[in-house]
Amino acid sequence: MGLRERLRKSDQSRTSRNLFDTIGVLTNPFPPSGQTSQHPRMVSEIDDYITNRVKKFEGTGNPSQVILIEGTQGIGKTNLLNYYQQEFEDLYQEDKESYIIQYFPDPEPSFDAVVRRIFQGLNHELFKNIGQKLSDLPKDQRDEIKHIIKNQDVRIVLNRLERVEEDRLVEYSKLALEWFMGLRLLKAHREKLGVNFRLDTVESRTQALRDIVYVSARLNLLKGILLLLDELEKQDYSLSKTPVLRFLSAIRALIDSLPKYLFLMVAMTPQAKLRYFAMLPAFQGRFQDIFTLSLISNFKQAVDLYNFYRDKGRNKALNEYKDHYLEQGEEEIFEENELREIYDKLEKISFERGTEGITPRDYLHDLHKYYERKFNAIS
Repeated sequence: MGLRERLRKSDQSRTSRNLFDTIGVLTNPFPPSGQTSQHPRMVSEIDDYITNRVKKFEGTGNPSQVILIEGTQGIGKTNLLNYYQQEFEDLYQEDKESYIIQYFPDPEPSFDAVVRRIFQGLNHELFKNIGQKLSDLPKDQRDEIKHIIKNQDVRIVLNRLERVEEDRLVEYSKLALEWFMGLRLLKAHREKLGVNFRLDTVESRTQALRDIVYVSARLNLLKGILLLLDELEKQDYSLSKTPVLRFLSAIRALIDSLPKYLFLMVAMTPQAKLRYFAMLPAFQGRFQDIFTLSLISNFKQAVDLYNFYRDKGRNKALNEYKDHYLEQGEEEIFEENELREIYDKLEKISFERGTEGITPRDYLHDLHKYYERKFNAIS
């Protein structure tokens, strides 16, 4: 029987109805190992930890918060950062113009790309608003705000934005964004912005970013930048230490330049953390808040994780079938002895590897595989 015939024979709607009537779900609720994000996550003690850091970030003076999340491969670092990207976007939905939220799932070898994306998130609208706000203020207030600027060229650019005619402000704002991103210096940048040199290093762009953030905050245009850097251990795959040290030094410089208005979460493996801290001790000094994600270390934790994903699958199914007036099944997807069999097998594998615990990714992947067998049986 060919694929076309097998697909035609399969009655997906009937399969879903059977699943809903018996075990209360419509599809496999357990994510496979290849699905590292966009699936539910259980609330744990780290959520209280991050909540407290957000409160401090929003408190008096908006002090920067720098958090290092460490954990082995498959423990849920990517899922955690994805979750908080969505949480931050939801939290600041009504004030999204005042917060820049950037998630980097796989940072490029050079930190330059990270700084460039931050400026892209600021957009030319911010520079237009800076020009408008400055032009509306009395001279003494303008001078006081611009006094915090360290880079002379940044001061020159903002002076031009402040004085340009309103009908040309958008044009000048777009040129300003190009210059801050470090793009090639053109005649238009020289003549209209008054700059003769491009920001051609990550250090110069980081300092320029600091100036813009502080000025924007003083003008009530920006309240914070939230950065989530994932898979940082991939920086160590280079054959040379030089690019790794440059990347780590750039992160350190960013932290140092923004003691306010920065919320930074970085995820990496414990092995990468040890190597990076040894390479650049000053990098270690910037990460005093370290939270270690834990492996599944006992059968109760495994059952709790199973129950969580089962209930999420049932809630999703109930929402999709709420207009069908059908009774939702409550049979267990897996009995306790089946869960015990899965757990014991993975625990043995972990012991042979020399690790003390099971990664959630491995456990959920096995649940996914075992579910597929039952799904085929029901269909």
